[in-house]
Amino acid sequence: MTLDQQSVGRLSRMDAMQQQAMANATHARRVQMRARIAAALARLDAGEFGWCEECGEAIPESRLALDPTLMRCVGCASG
Repeated sequence: MTLDQQSVGRLSRMDAMQQQAMANATHARRVQMRARIAAALARLDAGEFGWCEECGEAIPESRLALDPTLMRCVGCASG
């Protein structure tokens, strides 16, 4: 997204900068989510979906139902 330089006034420029920052943050979140989904699909293809990447234990289905891109069980995710 490019900054609109046609807007006049300091508040207009600040608003445009804020909108640009928000659009950039939204784009970054989408890119990150696409990567997480691609990784989950790769784990599914490899037969490793639903298993914790740290301890190797099964991730509960209820946890995966909330977010199927998770790679760790509750114990490993909490530290």
